[in-house]
Amino acid sequence: MKRFFKIFIVGIILIGPLVWGLLWKYSKTSYKKLPLMGSVEMTGDTTPWLIPDFSFIDQNGDSVTQKDFNGSIYVANFFFATCPDVCPRMNRNLHLVYEKFKKEPKVKFISHTVHPEHDTIKVLYEYAKKLQVDNQKWHFVTGRKKEIYRLAAESYKAIAVEGNKPAKFIHSDKLILVDKEKHIRGIYDSQDFSDVLRLEDDIIIVLKEYHDKK
Repeated sequence: MKRFFKIFIVGIILIGPLVWGLLWKYSKTSYKKLPLMGSVEMTGDTTPWLIPDFSFIDQNGDSVTQKDFNGSIYVANFFFATCPDVCPRMNRNLHLVYEKFKKEPKVKFISHTVHPEHDTIKVLYEYAKKLQVDNQKWHFVTGRKKEIYRLAAESYKAIAVEGNKPAKFIHSDKLILVDKEKHIRGIYDSQDFSDVLRLEDDIIIVLKEYHDKK
């Protein structure tokens, strides 16, 4: 009897994840959908927040626009390469998310420098190289400071902090999840590991939303 029980438990452990995976992939069971940030149920606004067209240059020296994210969901953030504390932790935690989804072609990443005077293409290339990321999946971008700041404050709704070192600039520790329609689906604290795990879960939820629409 004990032997049968052990075999049963082992079978559950081995087969359980497979069954769950098949149910996730092929079923349309109910699950909590993420709201559109800025929608009526979130803030009372009548129009959800939308990320407008943009044009920046990434660590490869290539132009990066909204078209590069068509058909994909993505995670965005704002940083600067010489940041001594918040940014390194933010991008280390974001790198954990990247590792989990690096083989998922429908998930991408974009990090905007808020200190373009210093963060040249070469600096961004070296920064990305240290993280050992796929340069076509995770873009580190620079551009006109005015455009970066406008996008951060007005479109991504990133919580900005003004500072004076190394220049007067905005700074955010938030990670922003954007869907295929360019709507914000979640904003996460990059310094809180539980919130980073919530981001991973929410990416899976949004991917399933699109899978179930097929």
